Amino acid sequence: MSRDEPRADLLMLLMRAASTLAEQINEAIVVQGNSTLRPAHGLVFVRVAGNGATVSEIGAFLGITKQSAAVIVDELTASGYVDKQPHPQDRRAQLVRLTSAGLDVTAAATDAALARWHAASAVLGADTMASLVRALEEIGRGGTPRPVW
Repeated sequence: MSRDEPRADLLMLLMRAASTLAEQINEAIVVQGNSTLRPAHGLVFVRVAGNGATVSEIGAFLGITKQSAAVIVDELTASGYVDKQPHPQDRRAQLVRLTSAGLDVTAAATDAALARWHAASAVLGADTMASLVRALEEIGRGGTPRPVW
């Protein structure tokens, strides 16, 4: 296959890149002492970072049922990574937010992702990395992240 031909194995290349990044992030989190976390937990952290989210919002973000999201939130609550607080606008809902332990995990994950970015940038260059981001935004337009169990 020449460099000018479309790559039929694009999905495999993207999956390999995503798996490599997820493994490196997971290694950084495990080194920090968080060996029970899964990549799906990381997606919950992404969704609740900042202002928090309800269990329904988490489920919608992950593409899973509210009941499945509730199970994940309960696991993370029991482990001390998130807590549930009364929702300021909806008395029927609870707001899930990161605890200091959850924030520490998020920082470790971010640091690992940035380290991978900088390593790739050193090899590929800033212009190629910018083009890669644009290409991935186009390829993934309209998609949402899905948990990998």
